Amino acid sequence: MIDRFARLVAHRAGWVLLMNGAVTLFFVTQVIDFRNLELRLEVRTEIEKILPETGAYREFYRHFQELFGSYEMVFVGIVSADVFTTEGLERIQRLTQRLQEIDGVRRVLSLSNAPGIRSEEGDVRITTLFEQVPDDEASLARIRERILGDPMHVGNLVSEDGRATALLVYPDEMSEREFRERAIDQQIERVAREVVGDAARVLMAGNPPLKAMTGRILLRDLLRLIPLSFVFMAAIAYYSFRSALGVAVPLLSIGMAQIWTAGTMVLADRSLNLVTFIVPLLINALAYAYSVHLVSEHDEVSKRGHTGEEAAAQALGHVSFPVFLTAITTAAGFLSLCLSRLPAIREFGAFCVVGVLASLVASLTLAPAILSLAARRPRPAGRKSPSESIERMASRLASFDLRHRRAILLAGAVVAVLAFIGASQIVVSTSFVANLKADNPLRISSYAFDRELGGSTTFHVVIESDEKDAFKHPENLAEVHSLQQWLDDQPEISKTTSLVDYLMVVNRAFHGGDEDQFRLPETKRAISQFLFFFWNDSVEDLVSSKYDAVHIMTRAPAANSQTINAFIDRVEARMATLPEGLVGHITGDTVLIGRTMDEIAWGQAVSLTGAVLIIYAILLVYFRSFRVALLALIPNMLPVAVYFGVLGFSGVTLNIITSLIACIVLGIAVDDTIHFMVRFREKAAELGDDAQAAVAALRAVARPVTSTTVALCAGFLVLAGSGLHHQVEFAVLSTLMLAFAWLIDMTFTPALFAGIGINDPRNANGS
Repeated sequence: MIDRFARLVAHRAGWVLLMNGAVTLFFVTQVIDFRNLELRLEVRTEIEKILPETGAYREFYRHFQELFGSYEMVFVGIVSADVFTTEGLERIQRLTQRLQEIDGVRRVLSLSNAPGIRSEEGDVRITTLFEQVPDDEASLARIRERILGDPMHVGNLVSEDGRATALLVYPDEMSEREFRERAIDQQIERVAREVVGDAARVLMAGNPPLKAMTGRILLRDLLRLIPLSFVFMAAIAYYSFRSALGVAVPLLSIGMAQIWTAGTMVLADRSLNLVTFIVPLLINALAYAYSVHLVSEHDEVSKRGHTGEEAAAQALGHVSFPVFLTAITTAAGFLSLCLSRLPAIREFGAFCVVGVLASLVASLTLAPAILSLAARRPRPAGRKSPSESIERMASRLASFDLRHRRAILLAGAVVAVLAFIGASQIVVSTSFVANLKADNPLRISSYAFDRELGGSTTFHVVIESDEKDAFKHPENLAEVHSLQQWLDDQPEISKTTSLVDYLMVVNRAFHGGDEDQFRLPETKRAISQFLFFFWNDSVEDLVSSKYDAVHIMTRAPAANSQTINAFIDRVEARMATLPEGLVGHITGDTVLIGRTMDEIAWGQAVSLTGAVLIIYAILLVYFRSFRVALLALIPNMLPVAVYFGVLGFSGVTLNIITSLIACIVLGIAVDDTIHFMVRFREKAAELGDDAQAAVAALRAVARPVTSTTVALCAGFLVLAGSGLHHQVEFAVLSTLMLAFAWLIDMTFTPALFAGIGINDPRNANGS
């Protein structure tokens, strides 16, 4: 059947190319809108993609937004020697006005327009914190005293020492993509620097600019790194084969696989995102790897004097089955990622499967068809390729493996034990600020904002009741106050604000500014009157319209998700002690991202288990022996175990990006092992000796396996040039693990299979 397929492709090469061209042209029309020559495949970097679509935390966040609206904000910090100078206050006024004029900004809150509640001549007034900027020291001192004595604003809009002030800029409701494309964050920063000049230091922080910066870096990486990866593939192919055909076949296979995968994404109405942007780099490597096995085999057939259709048919007949088997096992590894609860990882797994299958079709149809039509002359007998030294090295290495078989197998066992020890120390965590490189201006600015103004990481603590007007009752507000005081005592928290603060400020003002009255009103009637007469926009942020839910706004410095999850756990334990009738929740983007790490840990276990079971089933069908199939898994599980060990020992966290590496390494590492196993099985049947078969098999596969490993490593290593720290970690770790997998296949695998007894009748009957 394989021979018939090979001859059909080789002898009908023109038709094969025509069919591939027609399908490719169809996908090109999906990827490119020829009416305006624009790409239909979008790049969308929304963090929403890495969050669970369902679940209690996601549902409550939607409920919170229905109650209180969106709390996405850009923090602008101004740091100087003293905020409370004539120049400093005028600067805040001008900047507030200029920021409000930006198209896409709905609201700006600053010291110049925030409400201030104070007692004047026996009356309680709600006015701005200062109406006019004075130029005398006495008036400036009074403004300083009034603002620094207001707990609603200290830690929110001004630092305790009066050196720094924050402006909270609320963008219009829009998608992350629209915010990035309209450059709202860049407009805000430009205006701030124009107004402030050299008089003070400008800082910017917050989730919207962080998301926009991440998106811009990803777009830049895609435009720069994918072409670079393509160039690397071409260079490696040229070095391996030293012929135009040896370069053209892998590159055309890559191009076809890329177009088919991109077209499928468009047809499925999907886009490249924070995770799936790795798919094109992966396809570059896989399409190259599959086609190179065919080119390498064709090179060997050509040495024996075969040409044209015959050479292509023989080459395809030899490699089609192992290439097919490797593609299926690789696809199985990626398919297991579809079990994840995170949409970005599911999409990554699904489109990797599409890329693998497209690469398989390219290598089994397009590549041999090109070789059949293009290679009309036999290769000169005396001509040598630089890569032939690899075959000689493989023979010597195989002999070494056999002589030191026990030592190599023992070393593998020791490495596995060490890896398991390291894996026990893995930390599941991420930080979107720390994901930016150390010299990134936004990262520097965000950490400076944390130091000067308490932090831009927000949590939203909500207490609800089934009773209308529940939070006009003093006893319920006392519970809110108690929880808020507890939150203030937590080491992660820099500032909390709630309805309680507002009522305490009003109560003090109502009693002529008496500090002893800085407390909650004692009756429901007084609370209701205060809320009725002194209602303003700031109160609307803190309590629902039915007074059945209150909102404690909480700010903290940037932290990794491990710290955030520990804090969330403590908050939930504390809220469990609320009296009957009151229910507490903590929510927000930060909470969802923190809890996503739990999904990553769960998904890693499920996807790996699924991948191992599927790959084992495939090996079992091929070998028809439980024992041999299980042993064949060992060389592929070792790199995965070492990967987790490296994570534990190095301190690199398991995060949304690094969680992909294990399945990638397993899916790709099994490819080279399968190529060795198929050749080993053939040689064992031919030579009748496992030791000789191991030497012959390693010599046969060393050249394409080494070439593909170098290409795979180069393809992933280009990500080391990314502006995102997690992507750099991915590049380094995946490259190291693929190189280690190659080392295993060059040493451990031959040593293991040399004594496996693959032709033993007990293995043939499934024992």
